Amino acid sequence: MNCLSRYFLWLFLLISLSLSSDLYAQQQSGWALDPHAGLSAAFLQPAATAATPYSWDLNFGSFSGEISNNYIFLRNTAGLAFLREARTSNGIDLNDNELSFLLNGTRYNYDFPRDNKRAFARIATELTGPSFSVQVGQYTRIGAFTRLRGQGSTRGLDPDLNYYPYNEVPNGVDIPVDEAYAAGAVWGEVGLHLSRAFLSGNDGEIRFGVSPRYLLPLVGASGYNPGGGALRQVGEDSVVVINPATELGLSNAFTNENSELGVSGAGYAIDLGMQYAWGETDGPGYRYTVGVSLLDVGVLNFNRDAQRHRFADTGETLLVGDDYQFSGIDSVNYVLSTLSQQVNGTPDSQVGDEFNVGLPTAISVQFSYRPLEAVQFSASYRGDVPLGLRKLSRGEELATAVHYSRWWFGAGLTAGIYDWREFNVGLQARLGPVYLGTDRLFGSLLKTQKLDGGSFYLGLRIHDFAPGQKGKSGGRNRGRRNGGQRVKCYEF
Repeated sequence: MNCLSRYFLWLFLLISLSLSSDLYAQQQSGWALDPHAGLSAAFLQPAATAATPYSWDLNFGSFSGEISNNYIFLRNTAGLAFLREARTSNGIDLNDNELSFLLNGTRYNYDFPRDNKRAFARIATELTGPSFSVQVGQYTRIGAFTRLRGQGSTRGLDPDLNYYPYNEVPNGVDIPVDEAYAAGAVWGEVGLHLSRAFLSGNDGEIRFGVSPRYLLPLVGASGYNPGGGALRQVGEDSVVVINPATELGLSNAFTNENSELGVSGAGYAIDLGMQYAWGETDGPGYRYTVGVSLLDVGVLNFNRDAQRHRFADTGETLLVGDDYQFSGIDSVNYVLSTLSQQVNGTPDSQVGDEFNVGLPTAISVQFSYRPLEAVQFSASYRGDVPLGLRKLSRGEELATAVHYSRWWFGAGLTAGIYDWREFNVGLQARLGPVYLGTDRLFGSLLKTQKLDGGSFYLGLRIHDFAPGQKGKSGGRNRGRRNGGQRVKCYEF
């Protein structure tokens, strides 16, 4: 196995093992589309809370996790079984020749896709802390939330760097390298939420939502290659870099072994959304809803004890794999110094004391249809906003869902296409204060032939207890004009 492929393998295993810890995250599309999701719906569509049926809802906490990549996959296994082994493992016995590894006595086989698509790897982790929303008057809802998020992703990796294309290029042949970006960060958020509904004509309602928040960067790293360079293989563990030009950003945790986890900068972000609901029904509520939202518009600024390094030269530089072995924080500084000496001609590559990581800005479009009071069919699209490369990535998702949703319980089934390459189904259940689910059932819980990702979420919350007494859905007639008659809204 070449050194580049070994790097991606260890990256995949590291991400997978990290999901076996106590911190998980994911977008939870199946849950966010539930009519009774409360404040959780705002993370996909800020305007959706204007239709929340509860007078108030309080989220004690939730956690979830997602991993996805198209560079490497495990054969014939399930994510939950793999994580269970990884959680108690003392190490991994890797066999390069057989493309397998031994984990707690169980042998796992891995392989690489045989296509020529741009490679990507993504992890998203999120822990939502105490959060709430409350109805104020007939048309306004306000709230506040706290979240701890972690995301890592690559963008723009050249298809020639995939395992099989890379190995098929003989030594001595140049491999062009396109513009590419990779970053990872862990940060906290303190946010406010506001949604407002306005009656529209005799049979409609326009809703707006906004969620501004203050960001607290904790740990981060980024790497940017502007393109124009090339690689040339030398043996299996070394490469010649032609016209190198790379920029690295590292927070203090990556360069100081004695650093304590703390705030490493600041940032601001905002989510914006708009919905239009219409259609008379025999019962409460509107039959149709369509919406669009812009999510995670913001930047993390690491400017406390951070470092920005640049490695650039015209010509060729030989990088020998044995010179870049990692064994801890101290080795990071050694690798930076060695790389700078070989590329820049000096051991000091630092050119600044701050760097930025763009949030995974995305656009989402949603549609829902309610044929019955407690049944809702939904569809949503979410994808990266194609403005600039130097930001985290969520990827693309096109999902459909059907929910049976009542005041105290509900269930949902989703079917989704992810990054236009993977089809999967998901399940979501809600009973009293507990909700849980997955958007990728095959691979997360059930065995799949090619495991290259998974997701899971679990949360605990409460809301007002007695429908029919107060609040938007609990008997308060928000009244819309329809042929001169007042029609109650949401009495589930």
